[in-house]
Amino acid sequence: MQKTITFTADDLGLDEPTNLAIERAHRQGVLTAASLMLGQAGGAHALDIIRRNPDLQIGWHFHACDSVPLTCRAWPWGNSPARTGIALPFSPAARKLIRRELREQWNAFTATGVPCRFINGHHHLHIHPFIAREMRQVVPASFAGWVRGFAVNFFAAAPRGRMAYWMLRRWSANWLKLWPADRRTDSLWGLDRPFTMKASEVVQVLPTLPDGHHEFLFHPRRNNDADQRALLELKTRPEYAVAKNAMDR
Repeated sequence: MQKTITFTADDLGLDEPTNLAIERAHRQGVLTAASLMLGQAGGAHALDIIRRNPDLQIGWHFHACDSVPLTCRAWPWGNSPARTGIALPFSPAARKLIRRELREQWNAFTATGVPCRFINGHHHLHIHPFIAREMRQVVPASFAGWVRGFAVNFFAAAPRGRMAYWMLRRWSANWLKLWPADRRTDSLWGLDRPFTMKASEVVQVLPTLPDGHHEFLFHPRRNNDADQRALLELKTRPEYAVAKNAMDR
């Protein structure tokens, strides 16, 4: 098995400052992928950025909270991913809404004509058992991309919320198995550094990674914020160049 490292920015399409921060991180830094949210304020602008950056891998970023839905005026559970997850087992109306949204968002993505290279979820709700099952029904069998796994790894020895992440990792493992093993990432880095990623921590990890697909998650929101700076700095670090040369062999 070959080693693959993906540097992903979530929330492309959220708004124009986020889009521009992602574009700069790709053009001047090491960002290789971006997750596209459909139906948000920056949607049309995001498509312009995608067209002028053909090397940027684009994936579907399904959203079910903390966003503007495509099939109703507002989410009944508001911005909370926890309330979203709790509503689904108990509310037939919630399940019906999510089924509608999944199909509408997937159709909206395919209507852009942009190849879907990967799939994940806003606030990682793609790991919810109901959403995972329904998503597997919506996405056609011909989909050949990858899906964000939830094998969470941490830069810090004991980050805040570490136990919750490990519990989610174990809980979600069975549902992510709905996707073939070779379509799921083998590790996910950055959940303990939301909006505060550091190039120095990433380069310490890179030499330790075994073969497999490893994803580093970033959230650039505006020009020169912490996550964008980390992505720009990584391009200047010799440790990144060594890791990239090893992958390119």
